[in-house]
Amino acid sequence: MTRKPRPSPLGVPARTSRLAAAALTLAFGLGGSLALGTGDLAHAAPRQGGSVLAEETFTQASAPEFTGVGSACLTGAPQAGALPGPGDHPLGGCTEGVGPVPPNNAAPHGYLRLTDSSNDQSGAVLYNHALPADQGLDVTFDQWQYGTTTGNIAPADGISFFLVDGETQLTHPGAFGGSLGYAQKLPDDDPNAAFQPGVDSGYLGVGLDVLGNYFGDWEHRGNGCPPDQRSPAGTSFHVPAPGADMVTLRGPGDGIEGYCFLTATTSNFSTTGPWPSTLPGQLQGPTTTVSDDPVQAERDLEPSRRRVHVVITPAPDPQVTVSIDFNDGNGFQQVLQTAAPTPVPPTYKFGFAASTGLFTDTHLIRNVVVRTDRPLPELNLVKQARQPLPGDLTAGSRVPYDFVVTNSGGTTIDDLAVDDPKAGPVSCPVTTLAPGQTVTCTATYTVTAADVAHGSIDNTATATGTSDGETVTSPPSSMSVPIERVPGIEVEKQVETPGPYSVGQTVTYRYTVRNTGGVELTDVAVHDDHVRDITCASGTLAPAEETGDSTTCTGTYTITAADGTAGFVTNTATATGGANGERVTSPETYQTIPVGRPHLTLHKRVVSSGPYQVGSTVRYAYTVTNTGSTPLHDVHVADDRVATVTCDDTTPAPGGTTTCHGSYQITQADADVCLDNGTRGDGGDGTVECRITNIAQAGATDPQGREIVSEPASATVTVRVEPEPPCPGYGKPEDKGGCDERGRRGRV
Repeated sequence: MTRKPRPSPLGVPARTSRLAAAALTLAFGLGGSLALGTGDLAHAAPRQGGSVLAEETFTQASAPEFTGVGSACLTGAPQAGALPGPGDHPLGGCTEGVGPVPPNNAAPHGYLRLTDSSNDQSGAVLYNHALPADQGLDVTFDQWQYGTTTGNIAPADGISFFLVDGETQLTHPGAFGGSLGYAQKLPDDDPNAAFQPGVDSGYLGVGLDVLGNYFGDWEHRGNGCPPDQRSPAGTSFHVPAPGADMVTLRGPGDGIEGYCFLTATTSNFSTTGPWPSTLPGQLQGPTTTVSDDPVQAERDLEPSRRRVHVVITPAPDPQVTVSIDFNDGNGFQQVLQTAAPTPVPPTYKFGFAASTGLFTDTHLIRNVVVRTDRPLPELNLVKQARQPLPGDLTAGSRVPYDFVVTNSGGTTIDDLAVDDPKAGPVSCPVTTLAPGQTVTCTATYTVTAADVAHGSIDNTATATGTSDGETVTSPPSSMSVPIERVPGIEVEKQVETPGPYSVGQTVTYRYTVRNTGGVELTDVAVHDDHVRDITCASGTLAPAEETGDSTTCTGTYTITAADGTAGFVTNTATATGGANGERVTSPETYQTIPVGRPHLTLHKRVVSSGPYQVGSTVRYAYTVTNTGSTPLHDVHVADDRVATVTCDDTTPAPGGTTTCHGSYQITQADADVCLDNGTRGDGGDGTVECRITNIAQAGATDPQGREIVSEPASATVTVRVEPEPPCPGYGKPEDKGGCDERGRRGRV
């Protein structure tokens, strides 16, 4: 992308005249937005006081900072033999093309060709680099829509300019056709078809719509929107479309929800048509033939050029204004003004899209300039957590951060660095930032128990560098990532009384109960299926910090004759506490002691901290006790999930213990079992919870060479698994994303 040195950030932005400002009070349309007719135009000159963020003429053979999708190509590049096919691709040369298209291999007189005039074409370009939004946005570009091959019936479809939340990865546009690559749609309103989602994390879609279907909610555009944010044309099909030659704005959306109708250039906002456009000129140009000579081609195309100007002012009261120069000698004419969606994201990414269908047009773009509405400081920083975050944030979760740094001054900044004391080291792709350049630095932060107890991750970052030997520092950028303060509790059980054990003996147990969550626990208690009258030193535990608040509980048990006959006592304990009006229960802990004869005892526990998901490693500790009267050797532990268990000592003396260690990584197969057999979580987020239990036994050899085997010991961890996306309700199995005829999704 071509970058230009910027003027000093102290420059004063040009403003519209008072007469133009007064005109903004006229002709309010839907929801207080301004729909201006031919007789009440406000002439809005482009603002010039902002800082340039990005520029691209699209006249050359490459545009490396943009990603192409579908039929998008550059006529400045050498001619290609075939279209690259669906999906994204680097921008390259165009095919020969259908209709009056500009010549190929024409740099420096090229164009971004989104589509030619053939049927069923769709193309888009995406700028997947975050740009700061805190000082608003000022965008100008030239667009051409002309050369239909379907006569005067209805040229189609149109061009969209769209913005998305810069925290997301902009890797694909939305649905094409009437949705113009921004919104969602259910093709042809066919209930047997699959929904095509809109662009991810969409913020604003500006439709320069020649055909006019973007104006209407047919095909479920605006799915899930409230009645006051639906198109006046409703969801009915109109032939050929309800809002021809219309500029329409649609708001935030994600997936198949949202992208609601905001306003449009029409004089009729009632639900009864027709809905005539108030544009003072035609979006489509008159060009019907284009020369093979690049210079003459520019002259041929000039009558069809329309220059578009979109401005979004900064929060807290952002306004979006659309002005168009129809190339008729009247200059820019403001055609729309309305409140911009709130909240405004910290950063933007943007794209252009166009398509054809049964009806056609050629769609071209040139001369894209993206500025802020107000000047940025010389060095600007915007910090944001990259979306989507990894599910529910708990201790151990990793949060990726982006730091969007812009040099808004007129000199190069060297020694670029970003300091975030909490997130730790921040990595930047470059250390030198040219005037006008924006880069994204990154860091990853691991959530602590203290963050969970606090309920959020709060941190502030600054960017620094040197310019002409002097230090340059950005204003600080702060962010708070909320963490749901979920309760948590765990218990660890130990036998205080040493063995060996016999019938009639009283054994004392000690329980350590720990608060592992972010809220206070009250009425803490321990429940054991053998031990009664357990008392705790404290019944209230504060929220977890680095190690978690804990208390000790004790209880006793007298060994019975039945225990002597069985040869052992195994008891199970859990801890409970009150949190937010509900009881929270710990995972179960097991303890086995031998009774009446020499025995090898195994106690197993989990020593790693959750939460656990696919790929997490669970670490176990095994305490092996020689409860007999003779030495043992070759002590070992076998675990039905852990492949290798290593022991610190393999020859414990009578009454002695050794600790063994092993670990297990949770697999996708575990997750599949969880999805089939688990229970829905209480968080309301649709996740599935289940327990993974593994069983171990200790073995050893006595002096006579006989194998001594302990009773089994087990440990359980709770795993949370994201549910699989729902299967579509209609369609053939091969069209349903791996779902069978009963609506079940197959697994690999």
